[in-house]
Amino acid sequence: MAAITKIRIDGFKAFPEEFELALDGKNLLMYGENGSGKSSIYYALHALLQSQYHDKGFIYFDKNNPESLVNKYTTTADPYIEVELEGGVTKYHLSKDGYKELPAQAISPLRDMNAECVFINHKFLFNCFSFRNSQYIDLFPVFIKDILPFTFTNDRSKYISELYDKVVAGIQRRGQSRKIDPGYDELIEKFNQEVLRIIEKINHKDGINASSSVSKIYNNHFRDSDDRELSIELNYENNKDKIPQPNKSYWLRYGYRYQQTSVAHVIQEERVGRVMEILPPVIRLTMKEQNEDGTWIDMEKPQTQLNEAKLTAIILSIRFSLLDLVAAPDGRFLALDDMLISLDMSNRSKVVDYLLGKVVNQYKIYLFTHDRAFFELVKEVVKQKIKGYESAWLFKEIYNDNFPTNNPISYDSEDAYTRAIYHYKKFDYPASANYLRKSVEELIQLFPKYISRTDDGLSKEKLRGKIDAAKSLFECMDGDTDDIQTIILSLGTLLNPLSHRSIDTNIYRTELDAIIKVIPKVKQHILKLDIKEIIAVENAVYLFLDENDATKCEIKINLKTPLYSFVDFDGHRKLSKAKGDSIESITINNGVREAPQQFEYYKGKTLEEICQLLYNRIGKEYTGNYIDFYKDQAGHDLNSLL
Repeated sequence: MAAITKIRIDGFKAFPEEFELALDGKNLLMYGENGSGKSSIYYALHALLQSQYHDKGFIYFDKNNPESLVNKYTTTADPYIEVELEGGVTKYHLSKDGYKELPAQAISPLRDMNAECVFINHKFLFNCFSFRNSQYIDLFPVFIKDILPFTFTNDRSKYISELYDKVVAGIQRRGQSRKIDPGYDELIEKFNQEVLRIIEKINHKDGINASSSVSKIYNNHFRDSDDRELSIELNYENNKDKIPQPNKSYWLRYGYRYQQTSVAHVIQEERVGRVMEILPPVIRLTMKEQNEDGTWIDMEKPQTQLNEAKLTAIILSIRFSLLDLVAAPDGRFLALDDMLISLDMSNRSKVVDYLLGKVVNQYKIYLFTHDRAFFELVKEVVKQKIKGYESAWLFKEIYNDNFPTNNPISYDSEDAYTRAIYHYKKFDYPASANYLRKSVEELIQLFPKYISRTDDGLSKEKLRGKIDAAKSLFECMDGDTDDIQTIILSLGTLLNPLSHRSIDTNIYRTELDAIIKVIPKVKQHILKLDIKEIIAVENAVYLFLDENDATKCEIKINLKTPLYSFVDFDGHRKLSKAKGDSIESITINNGVREAPQQFEYYKGKTLEEICQLLYNRIGKEYTGNYIDFYKDQAGHDLNSLL
């Protein structure tokens, strides 16, 4: 099972347009304010993987369905979620047509991935301990929603939740008789045994896996040093009480429902209704606290004695006890979305230490947070603890400009643009403008190196010259230069003065707004162009024309600007409008090359213009396919270089 390389989302939740996040098989740390779109990435992965257990594509992507998750501003005809994995060409796709693999595969790795990956968010944690003080903690609702749909049966033939779904669909009887179908009893037994297996895995106290029991994980990694040790255990017992007791656990079963009544001051069990019902299971959470003398005392209702931070740590310990930290690492991941909001920074640090010390070598970690301080903490810990973190981790920030029809945009955390946004939101406009200037400088690095060099090969010192060259490059690719023109104008009126700020410099929020909106558009434009240098400046290309059946003309042209290839808006790779000087010509009569002659008629013209002029010179009609007549110095057709 390979790791995820790309995630695409279009028209789903926070993304009205197509959004792509290139993970490249790495771990991900992402910061984003509430509403920025980070949780939409989390839920997109969750929805796609859960389609292996319960495909809800036709619900999530149906705009008319009350459970629809389609962005209400999208103009996309067919919203979707899609991922790609390392080493493959298949796209794993979820839309209103359900889950598909393009192209289809005989065996899907996503099925195994769903059973190996883990999703934890603040809702999961809240549901684990949102019990009244009078209640005992029953974790079965959490298991059936957030754990068992991701867990295979022991023979890996089904997800455990599939067994439950079949049971609760209705009591199955044999034929026309009133007897219960033996197969139904077997199904219930199998479900209960599978759940018991998972519970025992969480509890295991002895043997080679004892260190990964829930109690060991909590006491060794999350307990404060001055706190007493806890014994944490989940109970799943086959109790037969007709009236379920609040302090016991119960297997999934069927039977008549009973209530307790008093007749003549005698307590009796009275059947409620005449129809057998499916009676839900109960997974009880029990705890003991160790006394100073080594004895243990029951902690009957933990939510009444422990604060939210300790309860959070306990629930995380339960979930982490099910991680496979022994098998060889593969593409499985642990996705965590704002799951530590109830912990202070010291307790968060313990979780981070566990993830980076015990988990990261076996799972990819996708950590999403809206807390800037926590984001910076994790980033620094990764840098300190992970050797070669640059090749293993992505630090991303995602922002939404509050225009609902615009996509959230993700950036590398270390870039100047994110710093500019940060200071902008803090109303520190001078600092924001300075970082925007640095962001423009980083933007230039995305262009071919030529635009940053002078004609004699030296580096251009002034940013304005580089931007002007970038504008010229856009023009030679039929690109829209309006956004770059906005940057050029701002260099003189806003960005340059702020690099040498005087006390009377006026800062206008609207001017900053314009630059903030333009930079990501230009960046996206550059990346989509995928510019590649084909032939460097001052190299030669050769134009071949047939004057007649016997005579050919070969014109040598020195390039005055490099020849680039790029991807146009229709997705076709094309050549840029390179300019050159014609310097010599050779006539070829019946295959015999004559001596070169000076041919300096056309200077500073594009390759197409030179071709048109030469056609006119020999009295032939130009047909608009100039590239077909050019070769490089090695004799390759220019078309073959695309």
